[in-house]
Amino acid sequence: MINYPLTRANRIRLARAFFNARRVDLSIDCVLEDQMGQAWVDCLENPTVFQIQTGPFVYFAGDLHSAAAREMIAGLPPFTLVMPTLPGWLERVQEIHGERFELYERASFSDESITVEHLNILIASSPWQDNLRPMEADFIRPIWGQDHFIDLAMFDSIEDFETRGIGFYVRIHGDLAGAVFSQLVCSQGIEVSLFVLPEYRRQGVATLLSASLIKACRNRGQKAHWDAANPESGRLAVKLGYLPAGTYEGGYLGE
Repeated sequence: MINYPLTRANRIRLARAFFNARRVDLSIDCVLEDQMGQAWVDCLENPTVFQIQTGPFVYFAGDLHSAAAREMIAGLPPFTLVMPTLPGWLERVQEIHGERFELYERASFSDESITVEHLNILIASSPWQDNLRPMEADFIRPIWGQDHFIDLAMFDSIEDFETRGIGFYVRIHGDLAGAVFSQLVCSQGIEVSLFVLPEYRRQGVATLLSASLIKACRNRGQKAHWDAANPESGRLAVKLGYLPAGTYEGGYLGE
């Protein structure tokens, strides 16, 4: 597996390889725009297998039955999340990794029905409104590069996050209760990442954080892409005004 330099010519080749791939999130577009993520191939001069990666998420295209595809799939590290792109790849990964590879359902959502008026109502009704703060450099610096639920590793630096990213957090009695932020950024918008500590869940923290982020994105002319890996995330999406847009299978590679 060879790292594929994201030159203009190579990005055109990637775009052709992933042309018919289902866009379940922004990862493919992030790499095609050379905004975030990496690409890997079996051969620089005439690649037949392509892998796009953003964090733990991977996406495949090319000749899935080739020896190169088998080698690329076999080399996936534990805790990889394999996303659906083109037919046959999830089945191929399961064939190679067997019981280590577990399929699970994810849900897509459309933001077409979201209104700022509705978001304002959710924000105004939150008991934690005064606890909300934007994620700025002074907050980010102590956690930068650390193993933390606020994972900004896809950004080049704190300054890069300040320029391209967006995020909010809530403190309750001095404790960091949760945060929401742009996991990915490209011309299509941002990918929402949300986490609330267990002891502060079901208290409206997630609603306040999410509504605030989506409203800020709207004010910046950005779309906030929402993809749910569990029912709780899906219910919150609907509460915020997203419309369900179908489900799909992803896969998780265990140890």
